[in-house]
Amino acid sequence: MSTTNGSIAPGASRTTLAPPGTNSTRPKSTGLVPTNNVTTREGVTVRTRIDPTLTVDDVVRQLCVNLKVTEPSSNFALRDKDTDELIVNENLRKKIKNKANLKCVILGV
Repeated sequence: MSTTNGSIAPGASRTTLAPPGTNSTRPKSTGLVPTNNVTTREGVTVRTRIDPTLTVDDVVRQLCVNLKVTEPSSNFALRDKDTDELIVNENLRKKIKNKANLKCVILGV
């Protein structure tokens, strides 16, 4: 992922990806640990709690919004960082449950 100036916004190291219309603010003392690490094209790794009810398109869209990426989210896909397996709706929940390290790549790569 990239922004128009080629950098990720400062402070964009953690994010919570929740369904649209929900309150995604984090309670003050939950003790929750983000579930997955997602690495961007630039090599920046963000710790991310991904709601398992989301689709892959929603996850990528919200990552782009939270990281202030100006390119369309439709240009990106998720892959398992260790196996390079493409993340699709059918395997997303398993990857979340197993706390797989993910990477965000240009679609088709």
